[in-house]
Amino acid sequence: MRYDLFATPLWFIDGAPQQLVDELYQGAYRFKESHQSENRSNEGGYQTPPLGWKEFQPQGREHIEKVVGDTFEFKVEVESWWYNINGKGHWNTPHIHTTHFALVWYLTDSNGLLQLMNPFPQRHNSLTESMSVNGKKGSIVIFPSDLIHYVKPNPKDEDRISISMNLQLC
Repeated sequence: MRYDLFATPLWFIDGAPQQLVDELYQGAYRFKESHQSENRSNEGGYQTPPLGWKEFQPQGREHIEKVVGDTFEFKVEVESWWYNINGKGHWNTPHIHTTHFALVWYLTDSNGLLQLMNPFPQRHNSLTESMSVNGKKGSIVIFPSDLIHYVKPNPKDEDRISISMNLQLC
């Protein structure tokens, strides 16, 4: 009999309304014009400061609350959120979040640049050090926030834009 111990969950959710994704995409650039970039995990690129949930776009808030409610069997709330804009060559260093889950909502294709680090690299049967996540425009990815992750440099001339969120168990 085989048991898989300590599996790491990863959720992919598609189906965001395209009009909403496009509106949030435009909102990223409006924020960039009016808010200075934070320097947390970004190397180049732009990150807004962490923002409160009530500051999120109302239809977007409704969509995320439905997605999170449908995904989890327990109560989870958005603690904070921020925009990420990575231009060509910009990336995010390996990091974790201090909440229970991290959520990434892609406003452009991710091009497989998000890397989730193997939490058990010392195991002899470990085949990979990290796993590439290839979210498409509108996709939402959720994973445990203590999983070390990073974003590879954007090789394209077009900006790679996402919204990150910290989710907290209630």
